[in-house]
Amino acid sequence: MINKHLGLLMGLFLFSLIFLGLVVYDKESRLTEKDYILIDALFENVKPQCVGRFVVDIPIPFNNMNDNQVFIDDFKIESKFIYPPAFKQRIELREQELRNGKTSEKNAPVLKEIIQLPDGKGVIFDRNNSGQDDLSRTLEAHVYVDHIAFIIAVDILDLSNPKYFNRKKTYENAGFSEYEMNEKPTKLAAMQSLISRLSGRKNEEIPVNNGVCIPNGFIADDGNKHKEIISFTYENDDFILGFRSDNTAIGSDDTLFNRSPQINEAMSLAKKNTIKKEKLSPNGIPSLEWLMVGKQNKQEDNDMFEFILYSNEKIADSQKPLLYIGLNNADKNTQYSQWQMVEIWDRIVGSLRYKPNAF
Repeated sequence: MINKHLGLLMGLFLFSLIFLGLVVYDKESRLTEKDYILIDALFENVKPQCVGRFVVDIPIPFNNMNDNQVFIDDFKIESKFIYPPAFKQRIELREQELRNGKTSEKNAPVLKEIIQLPDGKGVIFDRNNSGQDDLSRTLEAHVYVDHIAFIIAVDILDLSNPKYFNRKKTYENAGFSEYEMNEKPTKLAAMQSLISRLSGRKNEEIPVNNGVCIPNGFIADDGNKHKEIISFTYENDDFILGFRSDNTAIGSDDTLFNRSPQINEAMSLAKKNTIKKEKLSPNGIPSLEWLMVGKQNKQEDNDMFEFILYSNEKIADSQKPLLYIGLNNADKNTQYSQWQMVEIWDRIVGSLRYKPNAF
């Protein structure tokens, strides 16, 4: 009877550990020598990638996709490697497009001003927004540095034109300051400061100076605090790997594991199962991971893997950005088995670290 009860208690204990994600998964016993040969081949050549203020090692077969997103303060930034003649043509075509833009007589012209950047780096267009009065406009910078073309855009409110006298009164009565009713001078100065700190780079180049990495570029710190929301996406023939760094998040107890009830409910509806759920700390960065498997919607015979990790959830602030990493093969028939995928994930996540002089 005692042995029976002990067995029951041990079973409940192990179930609790599994539920809490505290069991050490014996992945090694599930992988064969052939598995390791296949995975070692994938990781034979890796490239360090600087994501925001983090660095992670990515196998070379992964390609950086074009749907990266970068927001620094109010500025949205896009980037692409192009040659100087192509950049010159891009500016000429964009200027012509804006000059030919149609708008109402009261809001004409669409292109309000062209501001030349120093050292031939490019231009800033002050332009109307389609379908809106010209009190609401966009500063659109085209910058070329180190063979990288950047487009930086920010919306502005400008009520300085006398024709907006009555509307300006409405804003004043709502408590808007003079600065808030004419954002162009301040945002233009902030944009020019950002451009002066911007440099181009190859994504595998890891800057050693203080600053933040963006796709194809680097922004040096200026001693002030800035909002930084940066996303990178990579893919190969087998899966997609995404990163999102956000220094505007504030640490709290709303962590991945504390959201378990909602996640478990969603998993049940999607017929997904947990492979593993663990707390880890790659290179001292506190993290939580949850690895799931289900079936692809279109191909019920194919496994669909969804691996997620959050870092710094409890301690996130401007100096310790919240980081999300996700891997899935939603629309891809991967060649890798479940435990091969776990090994690939573990190697990538295990390489996570802060860049030199991150803060």
